[in-house]
Amino acid sequence: MKWFWIISLLAFLSCQRNETTPTNCGVKKSLRDLPWLKNLIRDDGLGSSIYQGTYQNQTVFAVYHCGRCFTGPSVAIYRCDETVICSGLVLDKSAGSCGQIANNLPDIKLLLEYNP
Repeated sequence: MKWFWIISLLAFLSCQRNETTPTNCGVKKSLRDLPWLKNLIRDDGLGSSIYQGTYQNQTVFAVYHCGRCFTGPSVAIYRCDETVICSGLVLDKSAGSCGQIANNLPDIKLLLEYNP
């Protein structure tokens, strides 16, 4: 039984964590703890939402606005430090467009949604 605990301890200590993929930008609650993201929250009656996902091994936020706009909803993708990766129409499906990037974010989760 003594060997079991020693082997378990050694196995635990030898595990490596993947530090290259940040989660939630180093904060516990993204919408509460990132002031710039909190400022993007608005219920304008037209529909908006904020999603969190991963793009190029970084946590990103896809912010959608205007679900009933004439040209369709727009999306902007932000890094943790508020820099904009891209922005454009969701309906634009051309290669490398912001709509295509937003639609293909892995591990995406909804943080906030306002429906018209």
